[in-house]
Amino acid sequence: MKILSFLFVVFLFLQVNLFAQEGWFSQTSGTTNSLIEVSLANANTGTVVGDNGTILRTTDGGTSWFSQTSGTTENLNGVSFTDTNTGSVVGNNGTILRTTDGGATWVSQTSGTSNVLFGVSFTNALTGSAVGTVGTILRTTDGGTTWVSQNSGTTENLNGVSFTDTNTGSVVGNNGTILRTTDGGATWVSQNSGITEWILGVSFIDANTGTVVGFNGKILRTTDGGTTWVNQNSGIAEFLSGVSFTDANTGTAVGFNGKILRTTDGGTTWVSQNSGTTEWILGVSFPDANTGTVVGAAGIILRTTNGGVTFVEEEEVEGSPNDYNLAQNYPNPFNPSTKIRYSIPEFSKVVISVYDVLGNEIERLVDAQKQA
Repeated sequence: MKILSFLFVVFLFLQVNLFAQEGWFSQTSGTTNSLIEVSLANANTGTVVGDNGTILRTTDGGTSWFSQTSGTTENLNGVSFTDTNTGSVVGNNGTILRTTDGGATWVSQTSGTSNVLFGVSFTNALTGSAVGTVGTILRTTDGGTTWVSQNSGTTENLNGVSFTDTNTGSVVGNNGTILRTTDGGATWVSQNSGITEWILGVSFIDANTGTVVGFNGKILRTTDGGTTWVNQNSGIAEFLSGVSFTDANTGTAVGFNGKILRTTDGGTTWVSQNSGTTEWILGVSFPDANTGTVVGAAGIILRTTNGGVTFVEEEEVEGSPNDYNLAQNYPNPFNPSTKIRYSIPEFSKVVISVYDVLGNEIERLVDAQKQA
């Protein structure tokens, strides 16, 4: 018996036409309300918020989602959990809710504003920031017992916020607005995004490395804390609502018309994934490189445990091959999918693995005995 091993080295996350496996699969939310944001504390535990005071919770990776009592009918737009029990939610009319028991109880906090709050980011149980319309930025250092208004220096609507530590954070908003602080918001400095489109989502994985997304498929990247922002090619014209990175290389962006984009090279290439929906996808959260949840209009919740890669049924070719052969995949990996053909002349064990340029195994596509 011979063993045949094929090695592929590719430069981006790859979709391969082998073996039936769903990249993104639908979960039952139990609601038709629009779901706007999601925060996963780990692979199993997460919270989703949405219209009409909707809060949903899972502790089993989304196999079951159950409704929690928010105590409000306001639309809820942002959520941030620092552990499985401790989280905050923000929404319309200055709404801020807080839980320390995983959402069994939600307590209303005094925000001091009636403006719409779109985003919230906590770096620990006590320290967080919320942003909203007409340049609103609020800050707490006591878990939300008190919220203090900060001077953003703008009247633009602010749509998203991402802090990597108690002092360092970025805020994004309409008309290409990007603001930066390194002193916990005591001062906010405007940065040059180079665009005028609305920016809706932001994700920083450390003080220097971040990505923002927005209208017209805009994706911008910085590796110097926002001193410079570089345009990346998303390959789409639809607007993007949210983005989540787990490390400097691996991230997912979501948006209008069911769009899900994936990068494993820091955004040098973005690959479109099959979401299975045309609904507007609004929120995304990945606690690790492979496990993620996206949410959107009409109560949709989608889940992946393999980074969103979709495999389809293996294709068998008639005829008896004469030798061992690995054909060039087609089309090249800079497409949504690619086909890999191989032939073996006799019963053999076949191993096909996909590696990135650093030698990390991304996926083992075949590891089985195969007939000729």
